[in-house]
This record gives sequence, C-alpha cells and structure tokens, in this order.
Amino acid sequence: MTDLNLRRFLFASLFWLAGTPTYADESGVPLALADAQLLAVEQQPMLEAQAAAVKAARDEAVASAQLPDPKLTGGVTDWPIDGPDRYSLRRDNFTMVNVGIEQDFPRIEKRRLRGMRGEHAAELAEQALAASRLAIERDVALAWLEVWRPERALELTHASLHEAELQLKATEIAYTSSRATQAEVLAARVTLGLLRDEAASLEDEGQIARSKLSRWIGADAAQRLLYPDLPQWTRPAPLQEMLVRLRNHPHLNTEAKRVAIAQDEVALARQAYKPDWSAGISYGYRPDFSDYVSLNFSVDLPVFTGQRQDRSLSGKLAEQSQAEQSREDMFRQEEAELRVNWLGWQRLQERIRQFDADILSQSQQRVDATLAAWQAGQGTLTAVLDARRIALDNRMKRLQLATDAARYRVALQYFAGESL
Repeated sequence: MTDLNLRRFLFASLFWLAGTPTYADESGVPLALADAQLLAVEQQPMLEAQAAAVKAARDEAVASAQLPDPKLTGGVTDWPIDGPDRYSLRRDNFTMVNVGIEQDFPRIEKRRLRGMRGEHAAELAEQALAASRLAIERDVALAWLEVWRPERALELTHASLHEAELQLKATEIAYTSSRATQAEVLAARVTLGLLRDEAASLEDEGQIARSKLSRWIGADAAQRLLYPDLPQWTRPAPLQEMLVRLRNHPHLNTEAKRVAIAQDEVALARQAYKPDWSAGISYGYRPDFSDYVSLNFSVDLPVFTGQRQDRSLSGKLAEQSQAEQSREDMFRQEEAELRVNWLGWQRLQERIRQFDADILSQSQQRVDATLAAWQAGQGTLTAVLDARRIALDNRMKRLQLATDAARYRVALQYFAGESL
C-alpha cells in the first residue's frame, strides 16, 4: 500500500472509530480542493450566462458596423379633397400614387468606429468571463477550506477525547484506591465534557460550511468526504514579478476595455460634427397621365453645435476620464491586496516552521512528562490536564496557521491569473 493510500485509509478509519459522521458520494473518492474547483467551473450557471453574453456582444459588434436597413416609402401626392375633382385619383394630372426606397448612408468612419466599439464590448465580456472563472475558483477554494479546517480540528478533538476518557477511567480507579481526590475526578469529568462540547461545536461549524460550499458545487457534492491534505502548492513568484503580471489580470483588463469603449465613444462624438447623407428613389403612378420617377438626396447640417455636438463630446471626454481613473484605482486596490497576501504567505511560512520545530514538540514532551510524574505518584492530575489542554490548543493554532497560509496561497493563485 502506498503512503498516499495508507493516509487515506487511516483518515477514514479515524473518522469511523471516533463516531464522526462521514460524507461520501457513491464513488467514495475524497474531494480535494482542486476537484472542488473543477466541479464549480464545470457546473456553474454564472459562467454559462456570461458565455452567452460574449456571443451576444460578438454578434452585436458585426451588426453595428453595417449600413442601416433601407426604408420603403409610399403614399399619394396632390390628392384633391374639394372641388369637382375631389377624392379622384384620375382627373387631376398632379395626383399620383408613389412608392420608393430610401437609404441612409452614415460615414464609413462612423460605421467602423461603431463596429470597433462593439468588438471592445465583446472583449470586455470575454475578460469578465475569465475574471469570473478565476473568482469562482478562488471562492470555492476558500469555501472548501472553511469545511476542511473544522473537520481537521474535529480529528484533533476526537483524539483528545479518547485520551480524556482513558484519563477519567484511570482517575476513577485511582480515586477508589485513595490515590486521587474527588476534585481530580471532577476536573477530569469537566475536561471531558468541554471536549465533547467543542466536538459538537466543530460538527455544527462543518455542517454550516458545507452548506456554503454547496452554493458552488451543489448539495450532493458538498457532502463528500474531504481529502485530508492541503494541496502541495509551489512557491509563488517574486512579488515584483507578480505585480507586473497583475496589469494583465482579467479583472483589470475589464477596466482597460471600458477605457477603450470610452475612447470609441469620444471618436464617435467627434464624427458627429461631420454630416451623414441619405438617398431615395420613388416611382409616381398617375392613372390617366404620365408617370414620374423622383430622386431625393438629403444631408445633415450640423450647424448649431454648441448645445449638441459640443456638449456630447464634452460628456464623452468626461466619461473617458472616469474610466481611466477607475482603472487606475482598481489597480491600486488589487496591488494592495496582492502585497498583503504575498507578505502574509511569506510570514506564515516562517511561523509554521518555528511552530513545528519548537512549540509542538515541546508541548508533547510536557504532556509525556506530567503524565509520567502523575503515574509515578510525583505529580498532579491538574498538571496533566493543563498540559493536554495546552497541547490541544497549540495543535489548533498550528491548524489555524496552515489554514490562513492556504487562504493566502489561494488568493495569490487568483492574482497570478492561474486557472485550471
């Protein structure tokens, strides 16, 4: 049996022997953090909705660059409504029935800019989709950790519970032989009761965390047994390298695309000073007289620009400035969060190393020493219980440090743009 399989077997056995409720699907394969991320991405309605938005934006971009639809016109011209020829289409030689087609011809540059604006809108939707994918992977990983921590803490508590039960039995036996006092028996019982209450609290915390995890992977998958170990992450890239890569993060790219769209709007506002034109042709039918063909042309006259084009351009320039400043503000915010998580992860690595080397080993040595002294009649039960309580507290602190470090590493994975 490999070391990995052995750990899985021991982990499952510990839960069964301790009476902890297990959460397994039909396959019985533990749910690792990466598995939860994959499930969340593959079965996420939010991503499907945004993928549809990308397609819609792409199609709209193509449509925006086209000429407007032609217009079909028709009517009756010079139709008399009084006199001897009233309501007649035949007797007055000016009366005609006409039908025609009109076509607007916006400037080629305007159509090109509208298409470019649509392309930038589609690119914005694509970047928003990529950013949402990264955010979902981050959030489901954090939700997985919220389940993992209380369940690992429950393992530690159950191990202490087992020791406390044995300690209580030994104390009761010692009490019957006058080697222990009633106060020591009561202290052992209180310790056991507190550990049972802590176990119940951790079970409740784990259930609540699983309910939150179900938001990302569904209720059934959220009840699976979790893989006991954290991922073996590589060290993150140096801070300066990550800051450079941050500029191309999809979340920031959405702001960059908003700037591009604002620039397109400014260019279109400048084009509004240049006139568009339209043309039309119509056929006039006169029942008892000659027919006519008419050609019509019209041109926009942007003469009074002070309250229209000038105001529109000024507004679009202000929107462009807003988009640029929002992008810079977003970068500062993301940069600050990246620094916090990078430095936090580095700091916790050293704290964990020192915790393992100094605190945990000495805590266990203290437990062994006080227990040996009590069994030899040279120590007190209170010292044993205190040593065990402190040892459990230290293991809980070590677990919290590992969880905090994992949260930092998940955040760094998000900022690095590292997707599955």
